[in-house]
Amino acid sequence: MATHQVTPRRSHPQTFPKPQLYEAIASLNRDLGLVVEDLNRLREFRFSRRDIDSLIAKTEHLRSRANAEFLERQHSRELKDEFHFWMIDRKFEDRYKDPDDVLIGAQRRLEELAAEEQDARAAARGFRKVRRRAEKRLATPTS
Repeated sequence: MATHQVTPRRSHPQTFPKPQLYEAIASLNRDLGLVVEDLNRLREFRFSRRDIDSLIAKTEHLRSRANAEFLERQHSRELKDEFHFWMIDRKFEDRYKDPDDVLIGAQRRLEELAAEEQDARAAARGFRKVRRRAEKRLATPTS
């Protein structure tokens, strides 16, 4: 009996689902934003501006450090998942592909090549015009 594995197999499975992970980092960012807002409100009570700015900088540094760590660790997982699901999607597409699609794809490719050829010819004409103008300038004697 064949099994169709949709979720990726992992050598080191993560013990937490992705949606909960992203919600946690979003909550952290939101909560640290609230801390910054609270620190800014303390300015009304005439606390030292330098102290408040220092605390805000530390909070923002903490937030950016947490985001950087999260993104660095999550990046490879997302790339693996993207490739895995792309392969599954490709298998489904191949299974239900119409044989005439190959002919349609070939026709589109011929049209693309024709358009590229026209662009190349137009560019070549432009280069020839520039070259002729340059040759005329060089051919005319300067007094």
